[in-house]
Amino acid sequence: MRRPPFLPPILPPFVALFLVVVACSGEGATEGTAEQPEETGAAVDADADAEAEVVRAAEGFVASLQAADGEAGCALMDEAARRVVADTHGAEDCATAFPLYAESLGGGADVEVGEVTMNTDLDGDTPIATVALAYPGEDHGPLEMRRDSDDQWVATRLPGSTLGGA
Repeated sequence: MRRPPFLPPILPPFVALFLVVVACSGEGATEGTAEQPEETGAAVDADADAEAEVVRAAEGFVASLQAADGEAGCALMDEAARRVVADTHGAEDCATAFPLYAESLGGGADVEVGEVTMNTDLDGDTPIATVALAYPGEDHGPLEMRRDSDDQWVATRLPGSTLGGA
């Protein structure tokens, strides 16, 4: 086969390579591109809903700190976090230790819920929310929350404590 005089000798292999790359990558991209706007829109809505739920749960946690309400505060924690509070303050249970925990955080006075960062566990299966809490004076760290088996957001890592949760 004779090469047309206007084509440089190196151009045909590049054209062939280009066609192979486009053909291989174009097949999945066409299908994914058509579905992507719907998935992205649904994901954005789900993230916004989850973030709003996390903010409400974090605000409830801060309110329980301010009220030193052990029943309410401990209800917003997973079992491991409740154990950390009880063990740290030498109490039999979380509800008894919670007022001491709240006091260690300045009674929650003027604590404000800040930015929420959504992520997942290492497997990508469990949503995790890290809530920045703004404290007057000393920074006690963020609040980490996950969905429990009842689909409620609960604290798994607590401000002012080490570890505390999964």
